[in-house]
Amino acid sequence: MVELLSEIGTILLLIAICGTKFLTGPAVVLAAGYPMVPTMIITFVGGSIGSIFFFRLGTTIFNWWQRIFPPKKKKKIFSKKNRTIVRFKNKFGVMGLALLVPLISIPISCFIAAKYFRHDRRAIPSYIIAVAGYSVILTLFSDPIIQLIKNAF
Repeated sequence: MVELLSEIGTILLLIAICGTKFLTGPAVVLAAGYPMVPTMIITFVGGSIGSIFFFRLGTTIFNWWQRIFPPKKKKKIFSKKNRTIVRFKNKFGVMGLALLVPLISIPISCFIAAKYFRHDRRAIPSYIIAVAGYSVILTLFSDPIIQLIKNAF
């Protein structure tokens, strides 16, 4: 019974790691001794739960902020940074942002998506599709590296 609870606790911790630190998640799961297919599943579940949680949290925060501090009508000042954000948003959309998940982490990416794509119905499905693909890719890339490190020590 204690062994089962320990295993469940370990899996939940690994899911939490994959939900926040997605790029390193598969390597951590593989280093914990799990085979490739369970690693892909744990990474996918963790990334999906993290994406849904942080997108919903970001949406709630931005809606609350907008209610407390309604936007004032003033002339927009466009800086180079604003132009870059608008250009990226218009060119790539929510799927482009979802594809950046491993580089900028799930929480940051989901907060950005909640800010700019809060009403887009494709946001969460885009993230789940991206997480599914990256779970496989990152696991396949992490496995040889983990095996090399294990053999070296």
